[in-house]
Amino acid sequence: MDIPGLRAFCAVCREGSISAAALNLGYSQSALSRQIAGLEAELKTALLERHARGVRPTPAGEALLDHAVLILRRLERAERDVAASHTYAVTRLHVGTVPSVAAGLLPNALSAFTAEHPRVRVAFTENVTPNLLPRLLDGDLDVAVVTDYPPGVPAHDGLTMTHLFDDALVCLLPADHPLATVDRNSDNNRNADTVDLAELAHDTWVEDYAGAASVLTAACARAGFAPRIDIECGSWLGKQAFVAAGHGVALAPSLLIPSLRPDLAVRSLTDPPTRNVYAAVRTLPDPAREQAAAFVDALLACA
Repeated sequence: MDIPGLRAFCAVCREGSISAAALNLGYSQSALSRQIAGLEAELKTALLERHARGVRPTPAGEALLDHAVLILRRLERAERDVAASHTYAVTRLHVGTVPSVAAGLLPNALSAFTAEHPRVRVAFTENVTPNLLPRLLDGDLDVAVVTDYPPGVPAHDGLTMTHLFDDALVCLLPADHPLATVDRNSDNNRNADTVDLAELAHDTWVEDYAGAASVLTAACARAGFAPRIDIECGSWLGKQAFVAAGHGVALAPSLLIPSLRPDLAVRSLTDPPTRNVYAAVRTLPDPAREQAAAFVDALLACA
């Protein structure tokens, strides 16, 4: 399979139109159609079919598309690495991170890194741990900042993991929740800023997906109850909004505390679930290794 043919095929699938893909690639429609036809002849199968609004991949085309995207991504990475080897410097570092770390740690780490490496431009992307590690292995990222929340880091052969810090989860409460304020003069006041999960046994919870819910479920089981999850929400902004509106309570990383909404009450837990935060880099040498290691050092310094 020739590379121009794969590029043409991916562009058509992305645009859903041969004419739009041709315009973006700077080809004529006929030239682009010939490239697609050549690829189909090589594979001895049709890759595209027409429909009312353009074209879409056939089942064979769907089977090829994921591989084609990966091949082109690796090729682009190879071209960047070769260019970097000529200048003996990587001028761009690609960092992937889970959203909560992006909000709470990365701005300071970036300041520390750029102070020492002013010529390196850093590009950030947010995603969840199970998606970031494969992208790091594929060469799409140079550093990935990940967590074991939900419990467990996916298999990571070929990666070097550096433990940055442990992050205890805190509880978010609506401002009018009975536990949002505590009488500091009460004889029963053990710690005005701390609550036991058992005190929230009758509350409803805002949580996201099954893995994170299992963290909550395990913590609540230790406290002697099963949580009732009425609202499933995957974003931290969304969770805060639902809690602030009085629809439930939620767990959140303590790393997020400086950026939380002011109309929420934040309480530490007496027996908090804790997540581990790691920085991952590829084990095998590549042109970005020196800058990636320097960025991990900046993360460690700011953790």
